[in-house]
Amino acid sequence: MEQIVALDNDRLQKQRKLSARVTQLADRAFDPQRGRCDWASVVKKLDMPLMECLGWFDASLSSVPVRSLPKFVDWLPDDFPLLKEFVQQFPGTLTSDDQRLVSAFMNVKQADCAMAYNMCIRPRMTTELFKLITSYREKGMLWKDIHQQIPVFASLHTLRYSTEEKTANKLLWTSGDEARLLHLVTLYDPRAIDWATIAGDLGRAVNACRHKYRQLRKQRKPKLAAEHADAVSHAVKKQYTQHQSVDWARVSESVGLSERECLEANQFGDGKARWIYDLDTFSWDMANRMTTFIEVNYLRPLPVNYAAVSNYMWIERDDCIKMAGLLRGEMTWTEDAVAKVVELRNQGTKYKDIARQLSPNLTARK
Repeated sequence: MEQIVALDNDRLQKQRKLSARVTQLADRAFDPQRGRCDWASVVKKLDMPLMECLGWFDASLSSVPVRSLPKFVDWLPDDFPLLKEFVQQFPGTLTSDDQRLVSAFMNVKQADCAMAYNMCIRPRMTTELFKLITSYREKGMLWKDIHQQIPVFASLHTLRYSTEEKTANKLLWTSGDEARLLHLVTLYDPRAIDWATIAGDLGRAVNACRHKYRQLRKQRKPKLAAEHADAVSHAVKKQYTQHQSVDWARVSESVGLSERECLEANQFGDGKARWIYDLDTFSWDMANRMTTFIEVNYLRPLPVNYAAVSNYMWIERDDCIKMAGLLRGEMTWTEDAVAKVVELRNQGTKYKDIARQLSPNLTARK
């Protein structure tokens, strides 16, 4: 027993000496300009893997103060790529021991390291960061120089877009600016809006104008629908009752809204036709008419308003949704659809012919 205790004491003494040795070398290799130790030199002197060196390092014995960097702007630009590269060596979620090694490597408190690493892997435009970038721009710094100072964003383009998007969210737009933006957009074909010219007219960035327009569209559509639904629906009902059709240009003129806004606001739908796919009666003219309307008025990422599509085509809304899916090559495999495939195959029908009977754009392979 005494021999075992003696061996344990000897092992502990050697470990303390090694820990003190590593900590002493780390202190000597401290670079005050970078605020951290040159661990490469420590590894070379001890001929020991980096992780082992960090494991033996004892912060309580070190004469070097641990950096406290709770704010993103407190970090040095070259800290971020070094931190990200080092943390990627650990598989999965960091344990408390892993976090201690990261803290020792960077000479930064554990909580501050976690904050900075989360920013590196999921960059986001915080208020603090936005103020810093704004101050750089006011000093005349170029975007490429700002990106070197704030390298957490994957690219220069991402940094600029995130900043301009944040700018668009700030209360920097007057009601006059918003009205001017909406007016300028109406001067162009929805498929070919000249955002560069619009941005130049407003004295703003292109992405800021785009983002603000999307915001205004989202805010304006429910408001318009609520305020003008009755007037639009009355005008549509009057026309349909008299002519069994709707002239949307005349509806637009009578209520003072654009044709698309009228199509989105109308709630009258008497007499709408059904549109169920049938190979013998299917019309590509109708299909192309609907597809063109959607492409012109609902460019991505705008969601398609199928109430407007239904009013434009004067076809039931659910049928428009289903037909749009079929035209995209989508297929809902109901029991009836599967049973029809089985029946036709038993009759010797080829898959390509079966596909044409089920959908206009369904492939034989699918």
